[in-house]
Amino acid sequence: MRTLTLQEVEDMLHGAAIYGTGGGGSLEEALQVVRTMYAAGKRVKLAGLDEIGDDWLIASPYYVGSVAPPDPEVVKRFAELPVTADEVPTTALRALQAYLGRPIQAVIATELGGNTACAMETAASQDIPLVDADPAGRAVPDLAHSTFHVHGVSIAPFALASRYGDTAVVTAVVNHAHAEMIARNFAILFGNTAGVCDHPVDGRRLKQSVIAGTLTQAERVGRAMRLANERGESPTEAILAAVEGSRSLIDGVIREADWQDVKGFTEGQVVIEPSDAEQGELPVTLWFRNEHMIARRGEQILSIIPELITVLDQKTGMPILNPDCTPGMEVTVVTFPAPAAWESDKGLSIFGPEYIGMSRQTYAAGKGR
Repeated sequence: MRTLTLQEVEDMLHGAAIYGTGGGGSLEEALQVVRTMYAAGKRVKLAGLDEIGDDWLIASPYYVGSVAPPDPEVVKRFAELPVTADEVPTTALRALQAYLGRPIQAVIATELGGNTACAMETAASQDIPLVDADPAGRAVPDLAHSTFHVHGVSIAPFALASRYGDTAVVTAVVNHAHAEMIARNFAILFGNTAGVCDHPVDGRRLKQSVIAGTLTQAERVGRAMRLANERGESPTEAILAAVEGSRSLIDGVIREADWQDVKGFTEGQVVIEPSDAEQGELPVTLWFRNEHMIARRGEQILSIIPELITVLDQKTGMPILNPDCTPGMEVTVVTFPAPAAWESDKGLSIFGPEYIGMSRQTYAAGKGR
């Protein structure tokens, strides 16, 4: 088990945000959370899967919601209510723990991105380890997009919490889709943000169901980016070198960027013109639902889920959230291979091209292109 320094935590969050594929939560907010936490004397203890006891109880605390501003009526409804001091994923964990009647002994991030800080904060505030693994290997838009789902681990019971102190425990759900519907609508009711703590699981089953080593890999990527910037080297090249099988799709300038809130999801597209376009060379268009789903040049698919697609600032290598993409930005679009769990038949059925209305054959066609 390793107690992380603030620098290690910040490197980890930068790397996690790169793996966040345009979603996964705000890096800026995540960094503020951990800096405040470390200033208060709290520390993150990182545990490998082999350090987790088979009989331990582990769960996943995180945020659910949309970056869209809440409806004005919702703002007015809660204007006089105080906001709880705790981060809402921690409130949700306490509610789940109380329902289960036993302590949660470690937490695992539900995905990679700024939201990884939620699990860090909960782990540090409860003085329990954070597991060096996650059930996505990236950021994902839906509660069903989890290797827990691939391996048949139930999401329930799970707890929900609002920033005003409301909590609810869902004792059973028909499937992950119903869990998503319940959590998403709970978040909408309380201003597009809620805390969740789900997938309570024992250590033995956890080890069979998640992707190992993802946080240390995120730390390596974040450190590579930081050191390249410090040395005056190319951070995007350093990031690509740190991720086996990665490739650059385009260096260019954002020409168009738009998004909207669609039933609690952030959906939109980004169009990138090549920096040194030869005559007739087409731009690359990205479409996202919280996270980037597909990259195209004309009708050619360059990359598609479950592969990872990320927009980086060309000069700094910093990942850019989808809603923050702005015309005129100079960017590099990169893609990383999908974790093996997503390439199984079950994985592709849950989080493959069919999720966005494409045929599964498009994955094979776009992979490694």
